[in-house]
Amino acid sequence: MADMKVEAKNNDRVDRKPRVYFTCHPEDLPLLKKIREDIFRSHDCAIYYTADMAQPMEEADLPLDIGRANLVVVPVTFRLLTTPNRTMDRDLPYARQEHIPILPVMMEEGLDEYYSQPDKFGELQYIDPFASDPTAISYEEKLKKYLESVLISDRMARRIRAAFDAYIFLSYRKKDRRYANELMRLIHSHPECRDIAIWYDEFLTPGESFKESIDKILQNSKLFALLVTPHLLEETDGKPNFVMGEEYPAAKRSGISILPAEMEHTDKDALNEKFEGLPTCMDPRDEAFRARLLEQVARLAIKENDTPEHDFLIGLAYLDGIDVETDRPKALSLITGAAEAGLPEAMDKLFRMYRDGTSVPLDYGQALVWARKRWEHHVAHHGKTDTRSLLAMNDLGLILSDAGMFREALEVKEELYALRCQVLGPEHPDTLNALNNLAVVYGEMGDHEKSLELREKAYHLRCQVLGPEHPDTLVSLSNLAVTYTYLQEHPKALELRRIVYDRQRKKLGDQDPKTRKAKKALIDALNANGDYIDAALLADQ
Repeated sequence: MADMKVEAKNNDRVDRKPRVYFTCHPEDLPLLKKIREDIFRSHDCAIYYTADMAQPMEEADLPLDIGRANLVVVPVTFRLLTTPNRTMDRDLPYARQEHIPILPVMMEEGLDEYYSQPDKFGELQYIDPFASDPTAISYEEKLKKYLESVLISDRMARRIRAAFDAYIFLSYRKKDRRYANELMRLIHSHPECRDIAIWYDEFLTPGESFKESIDKILQNSKLFALLVTPHLLEETDGKPNFVMGEEYPAAKRSGISILPAEMEHTDKDALNEKFEGLPTCMDPRDEAFRARLLEQVARLAIKENDTPEHDFLIGLAYLDGIDVETDRPKALSLITGAAEAGLPEAMDKLFRMYRDGTSVPLDYGQALVWARKRWEHHVAHHGKTDTRSLLAMNDLGLILSDAGMFREALEVKEELYALRCQVLGPEHPDTLNALNNLAVVYGEMGDHEKSLELREKAYHLRCQVLGPEHPDTLVSLSNLAVTYTYLQEHPKALELRRIVYDRQRKKLGDQDPKTRKAKKALIDALNANGDYIDAALLADQ
């Protein structure tokens, strides 16, 4: 088993927090300090990592250590991309297989050619902590927004926990983590137990006296499940282990019902000697255990939980492993059921899951289904000009383009632009974004003359509203250059590429990723225009 470490903000407790898995080249572990500080500055989560990044990860540990993560973060360096290492060979392939979001953090310059290779990161976007554009969205803000998009918020976590019927306290030796995950799945395999959360402490927080919290936690639990293996009998220098010396006695004091689950055959006489008053152990795979478990569950105050919102929240719990094991198929079934019952919140979640390939395979067809249903729902309940309807319509237009349905995308984007002009005015940033998106779809359909007309309009309006050096204005200028290239007007495209490069270089410096990208585009434009010597000279600078 890999030596797993975990840290939380201000050395806080790590349980009940979103899980971030950090992995890197073995020599890059010192980079954890900066990335950890950056993450904790904007989000309250727990960061898991192995103390030795060269230590092999056993196959059986992958679902426990990576499979339950809400996000995988990896610092990108030259050695990560060019030498064999566990991160590229094992950790990231498993994360991709399980559709877990991956956040690359670019820690060195000049790696784009290596980074973008199909067997490395391909088209996966990275964030750059050293970007210095004072007018663009900062690295800190990008990181914050990204974390908010993939990690459950405290507010949502409270909603989810309020939806559970009751809590079971799961007590086990940390050596038995694999069995703990199996036991949780066995408990939740019974439909009657689906909405029951399981509290367990996977990692103790350094410097914390956890035993002071046990009594309080047990007060809020309805059942004490004890995972039984021979490890439960182990002592060190004649001293009882934590379960034997602290958790079990606390459960006895509280008067809570105790349910021993024997995952491996364990000496009964030794158990009765070390755990006074222990009820008869049962194998949780047997029917007798199920009967006893359901008998205990029947005594709990079960809520009336038959609303789409409730199923959605429980689905999120299984999706993100919030006080239950991670079970993505069960999560998808619950969230889909809530969406089919008409809950727009669930429709939006499914749209984003399928669009981004998060926890499910990327599927533009399914993303389109739920984007359309969400838009139709908001139009029916709030009208076409409502903010919710406009946002849903924007998502619908974008996913139609992603799915290659350009004519339908054109109809949606034309209507959206007209509605935003009506509601927000023609110079509002959202309206200008709609205009730009409309130009894009004309280009995708091959009508570059119309695309040019709209992109020129968007550029001039952004110059007036935002200023000529604003990042959105420079994006419009780059888009214009793309359109001129399609129209074979290479001198005009070259002129615009030079303007973009000069402005980026002046604001950001030569080494900023945006400047490097603008430089590459300028070199391509020079070559397309036949200026091969100038292109070679610029490439050597």
